[in-house]
Amino acid sequence: MSEPPRSRRQTRAAILGRLLASDGLFRPRLAAECRLTEASISRILAELREEKLVEEVRRPAPYPGGPSAMVTLRKDQRVAGLEFANDRLGVGLATLGGEVDGSARLALPAGSSPAAVDTAIADAIAELQGWCARAGAPPRQIAVSIPGHGAAPNPILPVDPGRLEAVLTKAFPGVPIAIANTVAALAAVHLHGRGAQPVEARHLFVYLGHGVGGAWVEAVTAADPIQPIEIGHVVLDPTGDACRCGHRGCLEASASTVALALLCGVEEAALVAAGAEWPSLVRMTARREAAIRQALFRVGLVIGNALNLMPATQVVLCGWPAALPPAMRDAVAEGMGRSLFGGGARAIRFIAPAIGQEPAAALAYAVHALVRQGGLARPDDNAPARLAG
Repeated sequence: MSEPPRSRRQTRAAILGRLLASDGLFRPRLAAECRLTEASISRILAELREEKLVEEVRRPAPYPGGPSAMVTLRKDQRVAGLEFANDRLGVGLATLGGEVDGSARLALPAGSSPAAVDTAIADAIAELQGWCARAGAPPRQIAVSIPGHGAAPNPILPVDPGRLEAVLTKAFPGVPIAIANTVAALAAVHLHGRGAQPVEARHLFVYLGHGVGGAWVEAVTAADPIQPIEIGHVVLDPTGDACRCGHRGCLEASASTVALALLCGVEEAALVAAGAEWPSLVRMTARREAAIRQALFRVGLVIGNALNLMPATQVVLCGWPAALPPAMRDAVAEGMGRSLFGGGARAIRFIAPAIGQEPAAALAYAVHALVRQGGLARPDDNAPARLAG
């Protein structure tokens, strides 16, 4: 069965995605993996070279008479990120090679007024403009990570995404802007971050922090590599603890760092600041251990039901459980086994959150958006590309 024609954006995105996932490919293999003819790959690579998105460097041929020009992403191109997290606004400018031109964190305490948020945004943009002026060029992509983004009005932060986009567009005319929920940006770190393991098949990414969220994560070359899903406000007990969304008994009400701090008798800020050492702040009584296991069991219940709807090869759980001993973390698998259709086990990978590294998640999402958009400022070129085979 023949493959439907792809737009110019889709074809460019396929090429950039392969290069990002591989850190460089010889031209014949790149053409084969993207299912492009030699003429098409030559034409599109010429475009991308002219736009300074890719370069071809000489490498020893993999076999006698083989190709010697390897195609790679231009590591000197820049992306920018703004990240609202942990009572502050992080802003940064970095190259695709991971070199940071500038990074700052501006205080933005919980409960800040819309005027205070606007002031922080203006200060962040001024910082970013200064770094771009020193770098001699604007970023290729800007991404913004906002907790609660997607809900109207935002229940967490008084940020108007439309106004924010307009302010950024005025400050950086022509630069594409992507606004994402926090969990999508954190999933982008899992997919694109420094040292990230290649994703070959669908994962369920779950984040347990001040909020609780999830996303389906697929290979960077997939049509839609990051698909956020709402799991934090799945109601497990209608008579349970009150949640900030207005309901009772949500997963977030028992599995967030807010709930964990209350249970452990410590300030949430101290617990979050301790990172992987947070258990050292807690006197772990039998009652507390049982309550934490119950919270993890509930996380597993929700994950199991999500996997009933869409199977995945692995679950990646990012957040406070990574610091616990395996015997306690087993409660997640127990909950999954109780709710997953037919029972059975799924691989669970626990990873620590990138606390204090803002705006790393927003920068990772900027790379993600740049690749998905094929390096184009606007998705308005639908001319089909010629496919191989």
